[in-house]
Amino acid sequence: MNVIEIELNKDYLITKHSKEIDYSDVYQTKTKSLNEIPEPKDCMIAFFKSFPPFFMKLLLFRERIAKIFGLKTATKATREERDKILNEFEGKLGDSIAIFQVIEKSNVELLTGQTDKHLDFKLSFISYEKDNHAIIELATTVNIHNLLGRMYFFFVKPIHRFYMRRILKRMVKELIKKSW
Repeated sequence: MNVIEIELNKDYLITKHSKEIDYSDVYQTKTKSLNEIPEPKDCMIAFFKSFPPFFMKLLLFRERIAKIFGLKTATKATREERDKILNEFEGKLGDSIAIFQVIEKSNVELLTGQTDKHLDFKLSFISYEKDNHAIIELATTVNIHNLLGRMYFFFVKPIHRFYMRRILKRMVKELIKKSW
């Protein structure tokens, strides 16, 4: 399964809701492996179920550092609580998983994100059909507010770019076995 980087589509919700964009990327995969086109909310669930173990350790480390600097962090949850949140997620406006709050949605896109003192980020989960393939995309935008945001994103950006491709591949496997 191939993951490619494409341009940010100006018609996407993420573009329309991102007033200033200091960084953006969109990763896309095409597959015939799915029986149906997944809903964007299912892509978000699959995203959180697809984190590699070392990435989870990096996220936990990020949470500890973020707390020191007074940045927003996710509520700690046990594995069982986390699974319950994912399995019951409906993708309604205002719903959230960790710090990813649903901002807006359409039939092909679920826009999530968070505003914080160092930067704002948005992540869209996009799914549609094209040429008898399920197309799944992860689109990210970042607006950096200050020096803390620049320093933070300097370290996060390469990790983000490295893992988003891998997570997208793993998402398709999660969507195939869809257990929620």
